This record gives sequence, C-alpha cells and structure tokens, in this order.
Amino acid sequence: MNKKKIIIFSLLFFGIIFLIFDFLSYRVNKIVKNLIINQGSQTLGQQVSVGQIDTSILGSSVKISNIEIKNLEGFKNKNIIQIKNINADFLFTSLFKDTIVIKNINIEGATLYYEVLISNREVKDNVSSFKPATKNTVSSSVKTSDSSKEQENSKQSQKKNKDFLVNQLTINNSTINASSEFLDIKKDINLSKMSFNNVGTVEQATKFKEVLQMIFSNVLLNINNEIIQGDLKNKIKDKLKNLRNKISSESLKKLERTFR
Repeated sequence: MNKKKIIIFSLLFFGIIFLIFDFLSYRVNKIVKNLIINQGSQTLGQQVSVGQIDTSILGSSVKISNIEIKNLEGFKNKNIIQIKNINADFLFTSLFKDTIVIKNINIEGATLYYEVLISNREVKDNVSSFKPATKNTVSSSVKTSDSSKEQENSKQSQKKNKDFLVNQLTINNSTINASSEFLDIKKDINLSKMSFNNVGTVEQATKFKEVLQMIFSNVLLNINNEIIQGDLKNKIKDKLKNLRNKISSESLKKLERTFR
C-alpha cells in the first residue's frame, strides 16, 4: 500500500470514528435531556429547563449547566430551584443496553427559593405544596377503570424509554433562600451534604420521587430549626399579634403552634 492510500485510509478511518463519537454524543445529550426535562417535569409537575449539556464520550462524562425548575403559580420568584452545575460519569457500555448505568451524579450550587405568603387569608408556602409525595394522591382512589388504563399506557410508554440506575447521587453546596414579606423573613440557610445510593427507574432502586421527598423533608426541617432556634422566633411571634384580622383562624393557629 503506497503512502497516498495510507493517508486516504487514515482520513476515512478517523472520519468514521469522529462520526461515531458525534452520534454517541448526540445520543447521550438526548437521553440526558429526556431524563432531566421530561422525567423531571413529570415527577415534579413543574416546567424544567436546561441551559447547556456537554458530553465527553472518551471521558464517559456529562456536564449540565443552568438547570431551572419553575416556581408554583402565585409565588414571587420565577423559579423554585436553580442549579448551577450537574456533573455525571456513566458506564460507556451501558449506552447500548436497556439500562443506562450512571456511576455518580454530583449536583453543585443548588438554590431553593422558599416563600411564605398570604393568599385569600390563608398562609401557604411553595415547598409544602411542591412536595412530590403530596401530588396525585386522591385521584388514585377514584375512577379505577380509567386509572388502570392510564397505568397500562404509562407502562407501554415507559418501555420505549431506557431505564436508569445511579450508583451514587451527591448534592453539595446547596442553599435555601427563605423569604416572607408578611413575616419579614429574609435569610439564606446552608444545607449539609446529601448523598443517596442506587437511585433510578429499575426495580429495587430508590425512585427519583422518593429521593425528592427526602430532600424536601430535609429542607423543611432545616427551615424549621433555623427559624425556631434563631433570632427570628421572637420577631415572628410579635408579627403574629398583628395578623389576627389578616389570616384565617386556622392559619393563625398553625403559625402559633409552629413558633410557640
């Protein structure tokens, strides 16, 4: 084989390799986008958007930036959660199987915007209303025939999508931005590192919704401890004296029990 043929063969070879890697990068980006946007929106019931996804096939890694989860209607902030970066390492060979194995996911710089407000003389906050465990609990007990059909359709649609298994999910440097105009609260609360093992859609794995439930329970516990044990307690108790004619008696009793 002469030198010219060797050069042409090499160019063709590396060109094919580049196309394969480019296709795999596109495939991984599409899978990641589906997991975050579609699965996230379905699980949370809120719109999820992603800024950028960068995939390295050689490094078997994905970097995702600027993830935003839309806030509930009626609250001040645009988003309830903002995440600066998510870094993930995946098992390359699993891309060609039914279950994609992700070695680890590291969530860095997440901010949760916790708000308390008065609406129609009732006190409500976005985190308690947002918790995944509280969604769609009533509808499962009615219209069983329709529910069974929906479950069957859901199972059929899930078969078209790949399953996921995350060996370790870690959340670092996360913050709660707690605010309430009527209680005069404005405080940032730093959360401790959270870690979860074997999370995903496969059997015997902890489901994403269960992880979210644990995260939100931890958030509410931190908010409760920070306010009750901090200097805000007495200030809020004074505020409650002026709220008797602005909120319902049930909401007032709830607040008084919280800050007694």
